[in-house]
Amino acid sequence: MKIFKFSFLSVLLFVLSDCLYAQPRWQMTPPEDPSYTMQEICCTSDGNKIYGEAFMPKAPGKHPAVILSHGYGATHHGFYPLVDTLAKSGYVCYCYDFAGGSPRSQSEGRTEDMSIFSERQNLMDVLAMVRGWDCVDPERVFLLGESQGGCVSAITAPQVAEKIRAILLIYPALCIPDDGFALYPTLADVPETVNFMGMNIGRAYYERFYDGYDIYRDIAGYQGDVLIVHGTEDGLVKPEYSAKASNVYDHCELHLIFKAGHGFWKPEDRALYHEYVLNYLGRHI
Repeated sequence: MKIFKFSFLSVLLFVLSDCLYAQPRWQMTPPEDPSYTMQEICCTSDGNKIYGEAFMPKAPGKHPAVILSHGYGATHHGFYPLVDTLAKSGYVCYCYDFAGGSPRSQSEGRTEDMSIFSERQNLMDVLAMVRGWDCVDPERVFLLGESQGGCVSAITAPQVAEKIRAILLIYPALCIPDDGFALYPTLADVPETVNFMGMNIGRAYYERFYDGYDIYRDIAGYQGDVLIVHGTEDGLVKPEYSAKASNVYDHCELHLIFKAGHGFWKPEDRALYHEYVLNYLGRHI
C-alpha cells in the first residue's frame, strides 16, 4: 500500500479551515417541510447525553430510516440539506452529535476522550434507540457517515450486521490508524493531549491502534451491502483507501466523483453525492 504524504490530522488544518469556519453558510436551523416533522430526541451513551434531531415523515406507517454520523470536528448541522431531501422522500432521518466530537457539539462528553471506538459505541446506542421507534421499520435501517463518521459507521457495521440493511460511506476516513502511526511511530510517542484547530484530542484517540489493530480486517467482518462515494482529488483521505475497502467488502458499490475534494464543497459534487445516496437507498429498501 502506498504511503501517503499527508496525514489525516495534519491536512485537517487546511480542510477544516473551510469546513469549520465556513459551515455557517450551510443552513444552521433545521429544515422544514409540510411532509415531515422534526423532534429533538436524545439518548445516553457511556454516561453522556447524545443530542440528535429526528425528521419523521407525516405519512402513516413504518418507514425506512437513515442514521447520519458526522466527521471530525463537525456537527449534525452539516446534514440538513441531505436530511431535507431524504425526509421528503419518505425516510426517517436521525442526525446527531458524537460525544466529545466537536467543540460545538450539543452532546455531552470531552473531546479528549473521543476516538473512533467511543463514537462506535455512540452509534450503536443511537441505532438501538432508532430501531425502537414506532415510525421505523427495524428491518430497513441504514447507516450513513461522512469522513470520520464514515469510518465509524464502517467499524460499527460488523457488530450490528443483523440490525441494519446497508451502510453508506462518504469519503470514509479509513486512513486514521495509518496517519496515527505516521505522526507517532510508537505508543510511547503519543502525547496525553494535542490541540488541533482549537480542539483538544487525547491519547485515547490513538492508543488502541498500537495493539495490532487492522481497520480493514475489522470492517471485513461486515458482509452486507455497502455504498462508498469518494472524490478523486481528496487530499485528506486519499481515494485509494476507499478502493481498498471496496475490495475487502463482498458487496460494495464504489462511486468516484471526478475532481471532487474532501467534503464535496462544490454544489455539483454535493448534488451528485445526494443522487447516489437516493438511488442506492431506493434500490435497497
